[in-house]
Amino acid sequence: MLKKIVLSTLVTFSLQASETVVDFYRSALENLHYNQKEQLLRQAGDLEKKALNLNRFADFSLDAGYSSTKADRLPSSFNTTDVSFTDTIDIFGKDTYKIDELKLNLKEQKTLLKKQKEELFVSLTEMISAYRQTQEQLALHTDFLNGQLNILDKIKRLNSSGTVSDMDYLRLKNSVTLFKTQITDETNRVKRMQEQLMLYTAQSIPSFDKNETLHCSQKAYLKSDPNTQLNSIAAAQLANQANVLSHSYVPRLTAGTSYQKIDDPTANGDNYSFHVGISIPLKSGDLKQSEALRVRSLRVSFDAAKYRLQRKKEYIQRMQSITNAVQQLRILKESLDDSLKSKKIIQEAFLKKYVDFNTYVQVVSQTLTLQEQIIKMRYLKDTQTAILNTLSSGALYE
Repeated sequence: MLKKIVLSTLVTFSLQASETVVDFYRSALENLHYNQKEQLLRQAGDLEKKALNLNRFADFSLDAGYSSTKADRLPSSFNTTDVSFTDTIDIFGKDTYKIDELKLNLKEQKTLLKKQKEELFVSLTEMISAYRQTQEQLALHTDFLNGQLNILDKIKRLNSSGTVSDMDYLRLKNSVTLFKTQITDETNRVKRMQEQLMLYTAQSIPSFDKNETLHCSQKAYLKSDPNTQLNSIAAAQLANQANVLSHSYVPRLTAGTSYQKIDDPTANGDNYSFHVGISIPLKSGDLKQSEALRVRSLRVSFDAAKYRLQRKKEYIQRMQSITNAVQQLRILKESLDDSLKSKKIIQEAFLKKYVDFNTYVQVVSQTLTLQEQIIKMRYLKDTQTAILNTLSSGALYE
């Protein structure tokens, strides 16, 4: 029964393979609405920019007021109604810094999305790698179990004839039972991993390109770092705020018209007027505050070295993982043929009672461990290669 379940699981999983990990990632982006977020962010930025440009020359205000006045020498009170319409015009370009600030804020939001995309891709790549690695280990262990069941059948017959002791037969039987529980656990683990990946997208789960070559440079990998870009934007935002304060004295032009309706019998009737003025802020603390912001901007910009160092360490660690995996694979593959031969010989020797149970288990376990390590190192190499190549190419952010 266990054999049928495992075979069914493997067949089902083997049929599920999309083209690439990047395809799976792009499908997950669609389901998580990342593309819609980016479009809405761009749309909001365009609308805010248009609003700022309009307000530079069309910052209107409409004011109205009413008053009632009573004087001792007048027989009755009189009423006054005032209405004025004013436009504040940024004729000297004072608000251009607000547009610069808006552009920097939009750039910051886009870079934060870029960072989230990168984190999503790395997470999905590692999840897919763990899924495919466990699936391949399950196939290996299933094949190993079938071999041990075959040996167990032969040992059982030898035990019935009295050639093999009850102790050796029961020890092998118990070992096979324990291995069955391990396979059951791996089967359920593969199903759980599949269900977790399918939460991101219903698209079939991809396999890794085993022939993918590394074509990533450290320069390209560092250039794509969103943390360094966010640091640069933060420094630019503070510098822009400093520019705003250092130019706070730039005047604004106001122009408007007003109307006053008055029913005072001693007055000369209603009043109409047109007014033009200039407003020049003279805040004594703005220049000092501007200097403080420039200092903060400079301090923040120095953090770029920290982020570059972190990215370099990350690059080195991934490269070292690939190098280590390649070196181990070369050694392991060179030993694989001899190990498989030893396994075959020890199985025949065990059936003929030339070696004891402990020796048999030690040799077959070593062969299995070697095969497991080959799978582990191959997926480590393929995972790190896929991450380095994709992040350095910029394909995630298109």
